[in-house]
Amino acid sequence: MGRATFVWGSCDCSLVMADWCRSVRGVDPAASLRGRYSTARGAMRHVRRLGGFEAMARSLMAGCGFVTTTAPAPGDVGLVEHPVVGPVFAIRCPLGWAVKSPEGVAVDQYPTVVAWSV
Repeated sequence: MGRATFVWGSCDCSLVMADWCRSVRGVDPAASLRGRYSTARGAMRHVRRLGGFEAMARSLMAGCGFVTTTAPAPGDVGLVEHPVVGPVFAIRCPLGWAVKSPEGVAVDQYPTVVAWSV
């Protein structure tokens, strides 16, 4: 996750999280988004079309059979509130939430909006 360069539509916060889900559960919550955008503007257009980031996240994850959890464990995934960019997908690790950004990977105690057990 950390070494790959951030690229909208192939290695962004949503698709890194989805790649993780695909590798550990065999399902891709972002299958319907892959190849549909290549810029931040394009990504946001899809987010708006799907009702906003939280609504989109909940719909994509439920569609793949993921169950919400109030006690995320390492390896689980979530939607967290980043202080600069707003809601982003993340992967839970022992030290907090790991978020893929254009600057690399940041791990912090970001506030959890919703989390799913993987």
